[in-house]
Amino acid sequence: MKKFIQSFVSVYLALIAIAAAAQTSTEPAKTLSRYEREHGGNGGVFRRDPNIWVYTTQVARDTGMPMEWASDELKGVVAAAFRREPEGAEQDCGWGGNKNACSPVMNCVLELYFDRTVQKLPWREGSPVVDFNVDRATSADHGGFMGTDRVTKVPSRRPNIFYSRTPFTDPETGKDLYWKSAGAAHGTGRLQTMAYDREIHGRYSYLKLDHGCGGHPFSQGQTLQLSLIDKMTLKVEKVLYEIYLPAGWSERAGVVVKQDREQEHNFYKGVWEGMPKGDKP
Repeated sequence: MKKFIQSFVSVYLALIAIAAAAQTSTEPAKTLSRYEREHGGNGGVFRRDPNIWVYTTQVARDTGMPMEWASDELKGVVAAAFRREPEGAEQDCGWGGNKNACSPVMNCVLELYFDRTVQKLPWREGSPVVDFNVDRATSADHGGFMGTDRVTKVPSRRPNIFYSRTPFTDPETGKDLYWKSAGAAHGTGRLQTMAYDREIHGRYSYLKLDHGCGGHPFSQGQTLQLSLIDKMTLKVEKVLYEIYLPAGWSERAGVVVKQDREQEHNFYKGVWEGMPKGDKP
């Protein structure tokens, strides 16, 4: 009986092995794309992608990016990515009078990728090929077109010399061009240029804009325009380039903005609740 049981077990194990081998041969393991290997979290340590992507179908095929984020509605760029990111390592501290109550300085950024063989931008003649610090050095002077007189400190509509720090100009007039969000609900809708690389890879160029977190993105899609703007009236005189980011992308980006705003709300709520009653306004 003992030998019979041993023999039965051996045959049973052999049948299992044969069945497993047959299944493996008929169902080959799925080959993961580079994006899935690096960002998919397939059982190991991975680096989460913070970007909300949209790109053309061709880009998805060429790069192995998920096809679910491809859109035929995307116009003016081959890819775009939105995210919130900290501005350096410094933090704003002292909230509620507590020097240890700190929060990171966050930016909402938009990265754009162009096929420069067909999507030609009016770059400033003589500007460097790459600049990753376009506006950062004078960010305080880029809050809007309303400037402040440097001597009297009185608000003024006189053009500020720092406004010329843009890598785009009108080929006909040589005047500065600025990116703006068409139909912005508040303010001028201007998007500050943070960085660019005119030849980032192969046939592509790259642009990073300070997108702003308030009122964006639009649920019905978003149109960006590279425009010649009258600095006195803030009216658009000419549009030299236009981008359309589809509603599906805006909706996904809006979810991230909402989540981050809720985190900020909880932070400030905690600061408020931690303040002594006598210190509250």
